[in-house]
Amino acid sequence: MLRIRSPEAWDITTGDNLTIAVIDTGVDLDHPDLAGKLWNNADEISDNSLDDDRNAYVDDSDGWHFVNADGQPQDDHRHGTHVAGMAAADTHNGQDVAGVSWEARIMPLNVLDVSGEGNHADVARAIVYAADNGARMLNLSLGGQDYSATLAEAVGYARERGVSSHCCRWQG
Repeated sequence: MLRIRSPEAWDITTGDNLTIAVIDTGVDLDHPDLAGKLWNNADEISDNSLDDDRNAYVDDSDGWHFVNADGQPQDDHRHGTHVAGMAAADTHNGQDVAGVSWEARIMPLNVLDVSGEGNHADVARAIVYAADNGARMLNLSLGGQDYSATLAEAVGYARERGVSSHCCRWQG
């Protein structure tokens, strides 16, 4: 935290009123550092098999699993949980970890399968979903070699809606 000068940033904000979409392998929805930090789609009723908010995603109260096409963005690879923890893990709870923006909410969006593989179309749909559902920051800790017009359009769409993005290795 000192190396990235977090204490100076914390004088400005600790992530209050911020939703970070973690577009990755999902998030462990029961993790003790994250369970209380997860975004919730208040317009969706869980497990009623209806699209209550009419956004084309049925039962997406906890986020969305774009690979399985369901509302269960449970992490099946652990990478997304690790990323979410760095971003917003709860602090002062005896778990020995604290997120950089510990007051932020995490929107879990699973775009990678159990082996960590995915495709541009799912990533682009997740970016649009995040922008349409209130995320103000995107974290894409994934990479690829090829330029994708689909991804570029999705990022442009999100930026037009005031979303910031942090892409670690995307070349495009």
